[in-house]
Amino acid sequence: FFCRKLFEVAMTLSTYEGEEIIASIVIKQGKKHLNKVWMPRTVFNDPQNKDAYILGNGESRKTFDLYSLPQDTYGCNALYRDYTPDFLVSVDRKIYKEIIDSEYEQNNIVYTNHNNLTKIGGNAHLIPANPHQGAGPTAMQIAIHDGHTNLICIGFDCGRDGPNNNVYKDTNGYNTADTVVHQTVWASQIHGIIKANPKITFTFVEGDLPSYFFDLDNCKAISYTELSTHINTRNEQTT
Repeated sequence: FFCRKLFEVAMTLSTYEGEEIIASIVIKQGKKHLNKVWMPRTVFNDPQNKDAYILGNGESRKTFDLYSLPQDTYGCNALYRDYTPDFLVSVDRKIYKEIIDSEYEQNNIVYTNHNNLTKIGGNAHLIPANPHQGAGPTAMQIAIHDGHTNLICIGFDCGRDGPNNNVYKDTNGYNTADTVVHQTVWASQIHGIIKANPKITFTFVEGDLPSYFFDLDNCKAISYTELSTHINTRNEQTT
């Protein structure tokens, strides 16, 4: 079928063991037959005493040093070109193929969907309980799935539709700089996640964001200066 390496980062608080997926659909005598395959869990992560840093690719993060971030970092798509997050999420087929061609996933944890795994292959890992959303919202869902309760979101510029606001615009797999991108679709997905998880704290670091995010009690905004202070404080507490 396709193979994946087993990655273990301590133990995990999540009880997820895997899931059944539809590997193929066969029509016989006018009836649909589903060929189902059990996909066991292959990534185990312990979120204890760690924040989850969700890294979008909006230009608001362009001057921030991502290497100053501690674990756990969850990145999206082409981020791997410049930075190695603890977990990379890729739902775009063209970018996922680029990742596989580079062999990045041979030594790093990459999450993708069932379609990419079956059609392109590679040693990536199945997105658990795939929400079928953009890479950023999916990264948030995976972090929550791992047991994180404090998500710090960087590089999310989805407050309005308009010219492509992305660090990787004009590169393979991405729209050109002048392409009008419906970024508010991702905002709607993210808002749904925040609303559905009232016990999870979502902190957005600057960025171009919809004001209605902050009508929810579990959502707040901070500056990059405040983020640096938070990181330094956390580092002092763990040393």
